[in-house]
Amino acid sequence: MIKSIIQISFIGLLLLFVSCKKMKPSRTPPTTVTEEEKPVVVVPPKKKKMLPIRLTTTSLTVDLIYMENSALITAVKLSSGTNFLITYAGKVLKKIQKYKDNLYVQSVDYLITDGQIVRASRFDMTEQRSTPTEKYYLLHNAKLQINNIKTYGVNGSLLSDNTLEYKEDGNLTNSHFNTRNSISIYSYSYDTKKGIFQSVPFCQLLRLEINEAFLNQGINNVLTLSNQKLVKENVVYDYQYGSDDYPTEIRITNNGLSQTYKVTYIELK
Repeated sequence: MIKSIIQISFIGLLLLFVSCKKMKPSRTPPTTVTEEEKPVVVVPPKKKKMLPIRLTTTSLTVDLIYMENSALITAVKLSSGTNFLITYAGKVLKKIQKYKDNLYVQSVDYLITDGQIVRASRFDMTEQRSTPTEKYYLLHNAKLQINNIKTYGVNGSLLSDNTLEYKEDGNLTNSHFNTRNSISIYSYSYDTKKGIFQSVPFCQLLRLEINEAFLNQGINNVLTLSNQKLVKENVVYDYQYGSDDYPTEIRITNNGLSQTYKVTYIELK
């Protein structure tokens, strides 16, 4: 009897153990939630804008001074003794004063209409008075590029008529320069590097008053300036470039004579 009870009890315990074992929840590995991979965004390096501050040859140093935190040139100083002071109305060119050995010798005053320069008046300066010499009138195309310059004498006679043509990239390609006695067609070619003065406003007008061969406006750098009728006016430009594609050296050749300039820059922040 007792044996039977023990057997029954043993069987009961066995069934209970088996039942508990079956009821024990199975262990499953935790689900790992993986974040969706984010696309890698490559940010291109910011392109530097450089301003030329000094050009030097074996016999000449040219220093360019800028308005603070700006690309507007306020002075051009040549070691030869010629200096130019440049003033603005807001951010528009207003006046250029030329000094020779500290004497005020010439002035150009600009007439601004609706934010654009439409006329320039030239004067010879002495201590006693200013004498008007010429006026030139400017027309602009839809991209605000100067596309015509008419120059008149003090008596109102037309001295020259210059029509300018540009490529889509903004570089000047042709200039048709007519005077009372001649017609000249100038053609320009360019490299694909960064222009020395590409960030400098009013460079084209500065060149009209500061007649230095290195002072060329353009998105890129002039390689050749050609006059189809007068070969002696042809100019060839050769460059050496820095790692940022700005020229660090220019060799300018005209009529068999060459001049080499080394160029120093600062970054426009």
